[in-house]
Amino acid sequence: DGRRLRARTVVIASGARYRRPAVPHLAEYEGRGIWYWVSPVEATPCRNEVAALVGGGNSAGQAAVMLSQYAAKVHLLVRGPGLAASMSRYLIDRIEATPNIELRPHTELVGLHGCEMGRLRAVTWRDKRQDTEQHVPLRHLFLFTGAEPETAWLDGCKVLVDGHGFVRTGPVACNDLKTASLETSVPGVFAVGDVRSGSVKRVGGAIGEGAAAVAQIHQFLAATA
Repeated sequence: DGRRLRARTVVIASGARYRRPAVPHLAEYEGRGIWYWVSPVEATPCRNEVAALVGGGNSAGQAAVMLSQYAAKVHLLVRGPGLAASMSRYLIDRIEATPNIELRPHTELVGLHGCEMGRLRAVTWRDKRQDTEQHVPLRHLFLFTGAEPETAWLDGCKVLVDGHGFVRTGPVACNDLKTASLETSVPGVFAVGDVRSGSVKRVGGAIGEGAAAVAQIHQFLAATA
């Protein structure tokens, strides 16, 4: 609304928006079979079951490998012809060597189906080369289609961001050994959570960074008093 606030420190915690495929009813199954991250918490319920993962980047590759240690089968859906253009070679080799990961190129998610309890029970994907659709019963779908940080509002603030727009922090990112681990290129400005470059993109991680930022803010204020 145009008002200005004066402060000696600022914490950037504006987060990021996950890219979501244009599939009907997607929001209904988020947290009810659809997930945007893979850790043992999400992978354990997949034990001995079929799972699908959408995405072709390094994060998707690492997630697929982790899921394969739990799930009976992991379908890896990518819209392009393969993984070479978007994934590191060592991950591609790992995926090719894992028998229960099935790569499905030229494939996109087109439908979601739920049960009476409101949980995901099946998905439909389309093979664009053959122009065919396949209905697959499964209860676990992981989306690794990227995230966009909420940092457009920082333009002109001299806060450095990485190539994807996430806020850079720490001595290495800002080329200054005096910079605290959560401090940005602007002294007194800190970043935490999903908006920060290199963060783990987890609620628990963001909480921990928020607590650590408080201590770093006290140190900054004491040094500049």
